[in-house]
Amino acid sequence: MQPNKTTVTGLFSTPHQYQIPIFQRGYVWTLEKQVGPLWADIQDRSDAVLEQQALTAKGAAMVAKPLPKHFLGSIVMTPVPNTFGRVPAFEVIDGQQRSTTLQLLLLAFRQAALQLADSPIPQMLDGLARNPGPYQRPEDHYKVWPTQAGQDEMRRLSDSATSIQDLCAAYPARDGRRKIERPLMVQTFLYLYHACLGYMRGLDLTDPVDPTTDGTLGDALVADIRRSNAVAPLGANRQLDPARAQALYMALSDHVQIMTLTLEVEDDPQVIFETLNARGEPLLASDLVRNFVFLEAARQGRPVQQLYAEYWSPFDLVATTGKGVSANAYWREKERQGRLTYPRIDLFFYNYTVLRSQEVTLASHVFQAFKTWWQKQPRELEVELARLVASSQHFRELVSPEGTGYLAEFARLIKSLDVGTVTPVYLVLRERLDSDSAELRQALGDLASYLTRRTVCALTTKSYNRFFMRVLQAVTSADAEPHLALRKVLLEATAPSEAWPDDTTFRDKWRHRAAYIELRPAKTCGILRALEYAARGTMQGSNHVPVQADLTVEHVMPQSWEKLPTYQMTDMTDVQRQLREAAVHSFGNLTLLTQPLNSSVSNGPFVDSEDAAGGRMLGKRSRLGQSALLMNTYFHHAGISEWEEAAIAVRSKTLCKAALLVWPRPADVAVAPTVVASALAGN
Repeated sequence: MQPNKTTVTGLFSTPHQYQIPIFQRGYVWTLEKQVGPLWADIQDRSDAVLEQQALTAKGAAMVAKPLPKHFLGSIVMTPVPNTFGRVPAFEVIDGQQRSTTLQLLLLAFRQAALQLADSPIPQMLDGLARNPGPYQRPEDHYKVWPTQAGQDEMRRLSDSATSIQDLCAAYPARDGRRKIERPLMVQTFLYLYHACLGYMRGLDLTDPVDPTTDGTLGDALVADIRRSNAVAPLGANRQLDPARAQALYMALSDHVQIMTLTLEVEDDPQVIFETLNARGEPLLASDLVRNFVFLEAARQGRPVQQLYAEYWSPFDLVATTGKGVSANAYWREKERQGRLTYPRIDLFFYNYTVLRSQEVTLASHVFQAFKTWWQKQPRELEVELARLVASSQHFRELVSPEGTGYLAEFARLIKSLDVGTVTPVYLVLRERLDSDSAELRQALGDLASYLTRRTVCALTTKSYNRFFMRVLQAVTSADAEPHLALRKVLLEATAPSEAWPDDTTFRDKWRHRAAYIELRPAKTCGILRALEYAARGTMQGSNHVPVQADLTVEHVMPQSWEKLPTYQMTDMTDVQRQLREAAVHSFGNLTLLTQPLNSSVSNGPFVDSEDAAGGRMLGKRSRLGQSALLMNTYFHHAGISEWEEAAIAVRSKTLCKAALLVWPRPADVAVAPTVVASALAGN
């Protein structure tokens, strides 16, 4: 490894290109966490240059001390074999965020300095922003060549003919009232451009916007970049000071240091990539996996770019309007599992690693567990990458269900029950069974029954990770009929922490448990919604069940019954009050609506009544009967004239009959939707 100290301008002063390997992550630095602090460091050295110049100007009697240099961090790179007609290049192994941001700083400084009259600085910066050429490929002119997700942005940002107005129009922050997130590279460029311009006007981003408020110019700039199509310049009425521009350039050329480490043949880039600590956004487990897999491909002499484009690029890239691509935000979005949230891509690799290694793995040890599994035996790259991509699609359908098919409905139920520990079992079932097969339907039906019954029966989930590891191993090891292996292990579990509740236990808990309070609204809604779906079947067209976010759980007897004359009971004892309170929150008193009833109806009488003028006032029963949901057809029965504990108990029994049809233990014949609908209606 060859170390070398350089400066920001020194890093880009020679005709070289710093290439970000396609298998590394895209640009992820944000304004608050990294870009703002980086600018503060550079501005500090620029201010020090101005102070030194002021001391020197006072005369020889005052000798200015040498300025201490600020160390920004390191960049680790490996040479790219030279090709005739191409720019000499280095692949950046570590420090890609830093090197990209520093190039964006120079591009932004150049754009801002164009507003200076008769200044040499824009021309001095030209040589730091563009390799002069000529070259066989136009992209060789760029000093930093990012992954594919950032190449369109780099082209536009490097073009000095692009005005800030054109840039903001090309990457707007909103479309009418709809907010659009500008690419992070564009956000960084705009921030540094306005920071440089403001600095040349004598402003500091830490200055308050208004003496009466705590907000700073930097805060206002960030908000403007995120929310406004046209970012307003700071201090537009101030004159530009060429001396401050020169001080900024001198700071970048003399007083801000970077350590470059160039790898030699015997150096292992994977080890260095894994162990080097840099100031920046922490690496995701998926970043480490990607680097490991594709460096392995490079060692084997495989076509890395081809493998990346065919298998991995969908994790990183998404097509934009026209012919461009940008970073795929889907896989970076956070997804909750249990009490914690993770980027979706890391949550996928956690579950995929459990699936492949068949070992309980900590979320913080995903990469090491993946690497250990991979190195246990020789791997065929194409085969493993194809399996990985297929599993990622199965994972996506589980965490982001779409449509009205049974797979999507199973996923919605699992999401509402919050049992992500079953994910590896789902992945192996999807891998081994056809999506439209009766075997997969049976397997997912058994899982749904097992998990729903245990949820309703208030049984613990604490040992689920180890229990479902046993389930995973049983399903994986089954030479044939994995759906039967799944059923066998579920039925054989007898410990309270693992047992599949029988009908008697399930019936008792369903009818007497205060579900709304003890399960919480989300799980209660998910279970009731699954009953509604089972009654409708899968061929309802536009009449599919609304998603859970569009449904509300309604108490037929209001929660505030004690304050409402209609539901009062004379001489109620404490025992009666306790029984009613439990009944109010039980399944028998709960239903679903596509929108909340207004408060006057929700807390009004159950049956119709007359107003003061003799007109008819619809009661809650009539309002519920108007619902489009099948479970509310129950309230069409004319015989239901009042709503109290006995009526709640009858409906609870009716819903339980439907629940036992939907979640049997187990059943070999699927129940027709019409049978479930009849049970829900109380027929």
